[in-house]
Amino acid sequence: MRHLLQRLPGPVLFLIIFLVIANSAAAQSFVDFCPGGDEATQAAVVGYLTDPEAQIPVPGATVAASWVQDDARQRIEVQTNLEGLYILCGLPKEMEVSLRALLGDRRGEAVPYATAAPLAQQDLFISLTGEPEVREEVGSLSGGGSGGSGRAFSSEIIRADDLLDLPEMSVYDLLRRHQLLRFDRLSGRGEVIFLMAATSSSARAGTIQSVQVMINERREPDAIGAIRDLSIDEIRRIEILSRTEASARYGGDGFVGAIAITTRDR
Repeated sequence: MRHLLQRLPGPVLFLIIFLVIANSAAAQSFVDFCPGGDEATQAAVVGYLTDPEAQIPVPGATVAASWVQDDARQRIEVQTNLEGLYILCGLPKEMEVSLRALLGDRRGEAVPYATAAPLAQQDLFISLTGEPEVREEVGSLSGGGSGGSGRAFSSEIIRADDLLDLPEMSVYDLLRRHQLLRFDRLSGRGEVIFLMAATSSSARAGTIQSVQVMINERREPDAIGAIRDLSIDEIRRIEILSRTEASARYGGDGFVGAIAITTRDR
């Protein structure tokens, strides 16, 4: 902790960590940084966020810690102060987490971190002058649902640990860029979902039928609304089912395929 404590001035320590200290002595323990935290079960990481080229602090950025616990993605976010300092409390002990800084459309490199110690320092970096990192995981949401780049997800199964390094987003944002899915707008129907392998003319009894969305094995009549309201932080597992797989599992409801979503509270 020597590097951090040498740079941490007393007034910043008082304002950011909310410690009432009679002098400018720096905090050196878990409880100083995380008052009210449980050192027996929790860990904390502190550090500075800087621009590696300009060597200046980056205030007002978000630093996020993500990890998978109980088969679901967990996430904690904090903001850096005017000195570029961040303090992440409430991390689980003995856990592999991923640390990443975000500022607007810029993203720092994901840094793996093990919470072996109750309190440790991990400085992070994010470029303010270079090109913003391309979000290949989710791609751009512009340009319609049938084309576009950045469709990194192609697997039929998405698990919580596959989402570990992604920023917080809705399941709608995630699935709209999946290589196996296409989001179309139909007159009188609004936005609907099809498998890429299918066509918009897939019909049953003379009516167009879209992919069925099941959340915790419950059919969602408003599929788009349901996945817009669902965060990826709530996800345990997502399955993209072909017509054959969906029909075998759900009968007629899976005539043109299905998206089966299992949440962490299931």
